[in-house]
Amino acid sequence: MSRKLLLVLVVLSVLLLGISVTSAQMEIPRGGTVIVSEGQQAPFQAVFNPYNPNPTRWTRMSMFEPLIVFNPVGGEPNYFLATSYTYGDDLLSLTFTLREGVLWSDGEAFNADDVVFTFNLIQQFPGLDWHGLLAFVDSVTKVDDYTVTFNLSRVYTLAHIILGRFWPLPEHQWSTVADPVTFANETPIATGPLTNVTAVNEQVLEICRNANYWGRDEAGNQLPYIDCMRQPVFLGNDPANLAAVNGEVDWIGNFMPDIDNTFVAADPENHHYFFWPGGGTVQLYVNTTKAPYSDVQFRRALSMAIDYQSVVDIGMYGYTIPANPTGLGPINEGWISQAALDAAASMGLGVFDSAAAAAVLDEAGYVDADGDGWRDQPDGTPIVFPVQVVNGWTDWVTSVQIVVESFQAIGLNASVDTPEFGQWLNNLQTGTFDVSIGWSASGLTPWDFYRAVLDSTLITAEGVANGSTWGRWVSEETDGYLTAFVATADEATQREIMNNMQMAYVTNIPAIPLFPGPTWYEWNDSRFTGFPTEDNYYTQGSPWEETFGARLLVLLRIHCVDDTSCGQG
Repeated sequence: MSRKLLLVLVVLSVLLLGISVTSAQMEIPRGGTVIVSEGQQAPFQAVFNPYNPNPTRWTRMSMFEPLIVFNPVGGEPNYFLATSYTYGDDLLSLTFTLREGVLWSDGEAFNADDVVFTFNLIQQFPGLDWHGLLAFVDSVTKVDDYTVTFNLSRVYTLAHIILGRFWPLPEHQWSTVADPVTFANETPIATGPLTNVTAVNEQVLEICRNANYWGRDEAGNQLPYIDCMRQPVFLGNDPANLAAVNGEVDWIGNFMPDIDNTFVAADPENHHYFFWPGGGTVQLYVNTTKAPYSDVQFRRALSMAIDYQSVVDIGMYGYTIPANPTGLGPINEGWISQAALDAAASMGLGVFDSAAAAAVLDEAGYVDADGDGWRDQPDGTPIVFPVQVVNGWTDWVTSVQIVVESFQAIGLNASVDTPEFGQWLNNLQTGTFDVSIGWSASGLTPWDFYRAVLDSTLITAEGVANGSTWGRWVSEETDGYLTAFVATADEATQREIMNNMQMAYVTNIPAIPLFPGPTWYEWNDSRFTGFPTEDNYYTQGSPWEETFGARLLVLLRIHCVDDTSCGQG
């Protein structure tokens, strides 16, 4: 299979869930347990609260559904708990028509009361504001049992996308919860296709079908076709990849070195992969609230010191390319500002030059003041920092090792720190780190990327950084660009705003782009079929993709190859 980077734009039919079948496909085999691997995975705990900063995998976009899924590949809407939306004439209101006939998994009816209750709960407990709704929504009004209107505090032309990702909660359960922020929700009640938790422990997560699921295909068959999803715990990429090579998993989102000669070669007929180039840029995040990382000249030197080509060739096995300093990846190539690139070039950003990086540090006063061989801050305080990366994520670990060697080469006392995933994420969200590798968002416009990294309203009053605002960058200038972008629908104006935003990004260096993140996605179709393929990439195939709902779109299409192929898993 080719590794070429091909952006496939697929227009899905929007019939019910956008899932249509031909007359020859009416008898789709049902049953089976699809086995999923997302690479290294920490032991599972029962935290099925979708508004928790780190809920159990598959809580979002399999248990709890959004109003609308705007497909990350192509951008078309797939309607779930809503069936339509309409802006008011003044663009200060957004009305959703809700889907009738939806039941919660315990049999209670879903309706507008649940939507109103959930937003009011977010207002009462801002720690739940994972989507950043309170920055532009004043209130929500129930029009009737299946119509709600969100009243906006300002014009926000992407409100339909952000509110579309909103996860309603069942009022009849959550109204009695004393603290919804810390509530684990060990026995979830939800509307999604998989809600029945049959196993959650240190070895496996298994979730099975919702007997009350509302979704039907064109032939009237209840969705999903599968019975269950099972995700084993792999304590590193290597055992996860071995299981994939041995054909023990079906739906995979792993980094695999030399994938053609390992995974594909093990079963060329059934083992496939496609790395869509629309993923978010992987960046080096520095805690801009702490010295010396708060100094733009220090951040500039870090950017100049990194051997980017070795990172992508060795750490990432040649599956990607070095990022450009604007942070925008191939999906937003048409938006990239040449003026911002020129400014970045004049600053030496994104280009490996140890001597120039050392000169910048010298000029800024970061010299070896005590003669121990390592640079210190201008006041003589030692500079000692770990660069954190998730234990077992072998591609990122190798990349960070190269980055740390680059820093050490210019006299910075850097080291590699490998916490488990949960601790790594908690450190980023709570600001208890110095430097870390991390992902970012992507979308049909650059706004998604910059909002996730820079929007100060995504940092809660309690100090939790949502999205990927992990660097804790706060700036009236960049917040203003984000606000101005969604205050207009005029593309020319939006492009001018994004040009300014890119210039601010490269001159302030709030994070250091490393490479466009490959969207790791492999599948084994010996037991199940219906996965996105390179020729029919109907949505992002990675099982870990939950922000835009791609996981949900795949989950509702996959099914056994035939009546005997997948058994009971």
